[in-house]
Amino acid sequence: MKYITYELGRRNKPLFKLMQSEFAKEYSDINVIKSYFINQDIHLSILNPDVCEDGSPPIYFCEENRKTYFEQAVQHYRSLVNKTLVFIDPDVGSDIGITRRFRSNRNMYVRKQEIIKIKSSLRPGDFSGFFQHLGNSNYTIERRLIDLQTCFGEWVLFTGYARIQAGMVFIFNDEATYMGKRKLILEYFRQYDDLKYRDKFIIHGKPPQPGGFSAL
Repeated sequence: MKYITYELGRRNKPLFKLMQSEFAKEYSDINVIKSYFINQDIHLSILNPDVCEDGSPPIYFCEENRKTYFEQAVQHYRSLVNKTLVFIDPDVGSDIGITRRFRSNRNMYVRKQEIIKIKSSLRPGDFSGFFQHLGNSNYTIERRLIDLQTCFGEWVLFTGYARIQAGMVFIFNDEATYMGKRKLILEYFRQYDDLKYRDKFIIHGKPPQPGGFSAL
């Protein structure tokens, strides 16, 4: 409920109403959410991993299952036929620039090599992304982007929402897909004046011409 007054994500009224309704339930039905997106010609395909080796419920990034899980993720992606965003949702983000308090809890983040495994499998026009907790304010966005580009290549787009210290990292294999998605995000941003104040919304990436970083 602390996010209820935040601007980002409230512009699609039917979707916002649906998510409010599902949030209020003790158990949310993923099929209800899938149905909404199917009506928009968007299909959600979720990989549910097997249980951990000790028989406990699946932890997506548990040490015992990580290797198998990401191998399954690549196989699952290759079984899809539509244009695809492969999205990974760790608790805190990737291990690139992770804050010290999370470093010892390996179940909370996705590793560089796991992201590279997915990136190397992407078909033309597809892309991958993952949630990133912003965390350490001493870790500048510019420095973070340099680290991400060093690991994943030049076509990396970082978007952040400063009010809740959360962001998304999108990784592309080609310039055309990168520029197309970047344009869509910029168009969204420019529709709403209330996103333009106090550096609440951040977008960083390789600009369309030489000369350094670009940001809103």
